[in-house]
Amino acid sequence: MRLDTVRAILALMVVGVFMFITAFMAIYPLVTPANVQLSEYSDFFSKTASVYTGIIGVIIGYYFARASSVKKNLPAREKTEEAAEEN
Repeated sequence: MRLDTVRAILALMVVGVFMFITAFMAIYPLVTPANVQLSEYSDFFSKTASVYTGIIGVIIGYYFARASSVKKNLPAREKTEEAAEEN
């Protein structure tokens, strides 16, 4: 398996976990029998989501910046060979 494939799978897994946690946090007040104060919970939710969003941004930003910089540094002949392989 190529390094790019592993990075892509890891990035998708991290985003998937983020989406799962966010969905769970959004649905939690609806399914819990406890009386949840929505104003307090919304503050908690926004702070937690902003932390996760920052982490996701760093991971995905690093992955895509790294992938694009690697392709830019290839010699012209290798770029055309890589484009031919993708098609």
